[in-house]
Amino acid sequence: MAFFKQQATDMTKGNPAKMIMIFAVPLFIGNAFQMLYNTVDTMVVGRFVGPHALAAVGGAGVSYSVMLMLINGFMGGASVVIAQAFGAGDRDALRRDYATSCIIIAATGLIFTVLGELLAMPLLTVLATPKDVIYDSLLYLRVMYLGILATSFYNGFASFLRAVGDSTTPLIALVISSCLNVALDLIFVVVFGQGVSGVAWATIISQAVSGLYCFVSINRRMPEFRLQKGELRIDRGAAAEMFRIGVPAAFSSAVVQLSVMLIQRAVNSYGSTVLAAYTAEGKTGQICFCLSYSIGLATGVFVGQNKGARLFARVREGLHAGIRISLLYHAAIAILMLIFTRQLLGLFTTDADVLAIGSEILRINAFASPLLGLNFVFQNFLRNVSDVRPTIWMSSAEVLARGTLPYALGAKAGYHGVWFATPIGWLLSLFIGIARYRSGIWEKKGEISHLPSGN
Repeated sequence: MAFFKQQATDMTKGNPAKMIMIFAVPLFIGNAFQMLYNTVDTMVVGRFVGPHALAAVGGAGVSYSVMLMLINGFMGGASVVIAQAFGAGDRDALRRDYATSCIIIAATGLIFTVLGELLAMPLLTVLATPKDVIYDSLLYLRVMYLGILATSFYNGFASFLRAVGDSTTPLIALVISSCLNVALDLIFVVVFGQGVSGVAWATIISQAVSGLYCFVSINRRMPEFRLQKGELRIDRGAAAEMFRIGVPAAFSSAVVQLSVMLIQRAVNSYGSTVLAAYTAEGKTGQICFCLSYSIGLATGVFVGQNKGARLFARVREGLHAGIRISLLYHAAIAILMLIFTRQLLGLFTTDADVLAIGSEILRINAFASPLLGLNFVFQNFLRNVSDVRPTIWMSSAEVLARGTLPYALGAKAGYHGVWFATPIGWLLSLFIGIARYRSGIWEKKGEISHLPSGN
């Protein structure tokens, strides 16, 4: 099969650390370009429209992220099933899984488009979005929710490609669409003066382009997955496994976003200046921690393929390699964040008050960043060995910290105390992930039922 020889990466052989890094680099570049979507949106409105527009995009971003994380969770379930089928060498299962995932992608996108449009205003109200930015936040959200189907197609096809070891095609798609997004942002906002709606339209058009590129690439370059008429149907066994893994993953991701929303609500109560600072720091953190997320994803694909091949010693080696790589990366990035704090935040705003508050948040998160990196590694490890329940516990720990501490700490120290809730949440979550790994229970959990059993 030409596809397996030319496109996929078999991670059941070779040095674990080297393979994770080789696979993570295209993921990192791709994630960095994906970050450009909302990051450029934030930069353009912050510098060309003003602090209120920056606060509006930030206030809407958390609400949109809830839907996006739910979609990514479902796509993650499909990715785990596909990665394990690939590791087991079951080519028939791979084809069935791909057809099933295509249907799930379309259905998920349509469902969340409707939900998003219906819940946009209630979500902003629950979050106590400041009155001076709520109209622009609603406008931004409604346009973004219209484009959820396009986002679903990109995330779904990219997840499939990565599961079989191809991280290059999604990267190329993101480079093309990110460049398009930058151009459209400037045209819609600077030239036509469309404000927050302009950056939203630029984002969804670019996402549609990236999804189309991945779909066309699969059909042209991977004939093994070119579906014929009548083949686009759901395989019940594959769908059951995808939902068994994907629903907890979606719930876990949504719970994390819920915790972010709880902090967002606490931040909103301090006014639009603090909200703008929180938004600028959040976008800066996304850029700085982009490789961390990629290391976690690459580790997950590695352990998923080796779990499918029942190479448990190699699964452990992959986890340990991911931990080492993550710690080294965060040591380096934390130093850079502490040295260039104001320069990084200056990408999004020139307002002195916003810069001062944002610098305080960024320094706290820089010191705590290794906790976040290890969380990515352990979350992806547990999910890709099909032991998904502990990922819900990990996310719930973050919700507990982020849902209560902002108010408790804020009551004593004002908004200065709010920023410590997130690092404490990372610490609690990581403790659960480490404990689950050390228990060894994951070895006996979650066999993919439609794959052949090992000897």
